[in-house]
Amino acid sequence: MSVWPKVPAPFVRRLLSGHKILGLALCGILYLICMTGWAGVYYVEVERWERPNVPEFSTATPEAIARATADMRAVMLADDHRGPLDTDLYITTPSQAMPRLTVGYGHEARAYDQDGRYVGEASHDLTHFLTELHYYLHLPETFGMIVVCLFGVGMMALLIGGALSHPKMFRDAFAIRVRRQGHLTRADIHNRIGAWTLPFGLIITLTGTAIGLGQLVALVMGALYYDGNSLKAYEPIFGTPEEVTAATGGLPLQDGAMINAVNNLTAAQPDQPITFIAIRMVGTPTEFIEITTKPNQRLVYGEAWRFDSLGNLKGSYNLSDGPAGRQVAASLYDLHFGSFGGWPVKLIYVILGFGLTVMIAAGLDIWLIKSAEKGKPHPLIHRLWTVLIYGSPALIAATFALGMGLNLPPVPVFWGGMALMAVLTLISPRFSDAPIADVSRLMRLALGLSLLAMVSVHQATHMSFTTAALQVNIVVVLLGIGLTLTAARGWLTARKAMMLQIGQ
Repeated sequence: MSVWPKVPAPFVRRLLSGHKILGLALCGILYLICMTGWAGVYYVEVERWERPNVPEFSTATPEAIARATADMRAVMLADDHRGPLDTDLYITTPSQAMPRLTVGYGHEARAYDQDGRYVGEASHDLTHFLTELHYYLHLPETFGMIVVCLFGVGMMALLIGGALSHPKMFRDAFAIRVRRQGHLTRADIHNRIGAWTLPFGLIITLTGTAIGLGQLVALVMGALYYDGNSLKAYEPIFGTPEEVTAATGGLPLQDGAMINAVNNLTAAQPDQPITFIAIRMVGTPTEFIEITTKPNQRLVYGEAWRFDSLGNLKGSYNLSDGPAGRQVAASLYDLHFGSFGGWPVKLIYVILGFGLTVMIAAGLDIWLIKSAEKGKPHPLIHRLWTVLIYGSPALIAATFALGMGLNLPPVPVFWGGMALMAVLTLISPRFSDAPIADVSRLMRLALGLSLLAMVSVHQATHMSFTTAALQVNIVVVLLGIGLTLTAARGWLTARKAMMLQIGQ
């Protein structure tokens, strides 16, 4: 007797129908979110790659950190175009993942050597373009995060509905069958990947939804209870202004406070490496230092520490040992982005994230091919979908190349390119009736060449053979060559088959 429960056929049909409708409604945006999500797992490596010639080192003295901070603080206060929300200064200290000393605010950043001397710009506009496409689709930040959160809810519904509507999905998790009907082969792949990635997908969608809903809940609570001040909703996690004043004594930062703060925290917590430092409310009477460390064997993104105006340690925010809700909130980020466990966890996140992306791509393909086999083809939608699958990552690579080579702003370049690509695809049937297989090969070729162009422009711009450059460029070149060769081989195979038909 089977251990798998017997699911009534009408229930399965209703679930499949809902799964199909929801998938059709969400697939395009979900594809972009998933694709940029797994690529963004390596955002630290991409930041290093974007500025490959910045000096790298493993440690920096408190004096060097203080010198670099003072330099950037002066730049920040002199910036008349600084946004109203750019009130904090962020210092990234050297670590294994990011062996650099950088100081920044907003999207501005400067790099410093091991002695704290300025060596060049360290802003990462292209990396931010990629991560912000995933975070909020380049919409206004809070609104965009809520939109992405809602798509995350839809993704969770697709995962659960897909699992419930395929009772044999887990039993056949490792049975991939090659069949004559194209949609059946794709359905097998879609279902197998769904089974393999289901726990990961649920974790990603649940944590992503929680992060996005946090923004929505804060907005609602701010409007209902705090006279529109949504930041007060975060005070149970990050503390109240009164707690900050109690720690600082209400006094502005004194000379030497940064050096004292780093030394005092290092002495008090020698086993917790500093991950970053923030100076909050720069240039105001309430300016204060906050240092974040990484506790060992904990999933929280870090533990934040308070200091008085002289740099004396006054306690922590208890993110790692406080109430359970606070610890859960502080753990969402690392769990969602794979920022724990080093490179093995990152690699697992990339593989599983890529699997989710392939599953989304195959899902709409199944419907399109099945419809065509039933005599109800949708050739224009199929062409648009094929172009999106390969064209959107090709446009990201092209945007990187144009940003590095011509210093063009990435957001309008990408979305302008997406609009142009959509228009050209919509009018393309007037000029070509090429089958989907040919369109797919053409777009794979475009993606491969875009990746190779990105690396070529990067090398021409930076002339760098540092680890920061090579660890990304080598992987991208291999991907570009692989895509280009497979597309070219497909063209040759199709041409050979056509010539054989003509010969017959």
